[in-house]
Amino acid sequence: MRLGLNTLVLVATTVAAVVLLAGSCTSTATNEAKKDEWTGRKIDEALAKFGTPSEVTPGEKGEKRYVWLLHRSMPFQKVTYDSTGNPRYGTQYRDSVHTYMFSVDASGTITSWEQSATNVANQSGY
Repeated sequence: MRLGLNTLVLVATTVAAVVLLAGSCTSTATNEAKKDEWTGRKIDEALAKFGTPSEVTPGEKGEKRYVWLLHRSMPFQKVTYDSTGNPRYGTQYRDSVHTYMFSVDASGTITSWEQSATNVANQSGY
């Protein structure tokens, strides 16, 4: 069976559109699931996972805001070359701070939360 160029282009375009549509639906569903990951759960679960918070501030109506600043350092290999072209191997670290903020009602239920990450200066391990 011989297909014309127009038919092949149409089939390829249709397949690409279906793949993009499926990917965008999955991405949206994942973001929504992530958004609700902690909402409705008890703060005791977050305390068990993250440990002692960096800060807890009270609100006006019995609610509290819990904040964690978690420092992470990931090693990676770096190669540099000296003036004669010989390789020098070493480890460097990418440091980041992940901030988790939870709003909790008087019963200890998480009503909303957010997370962010900030990269900080790299450290050399040479």
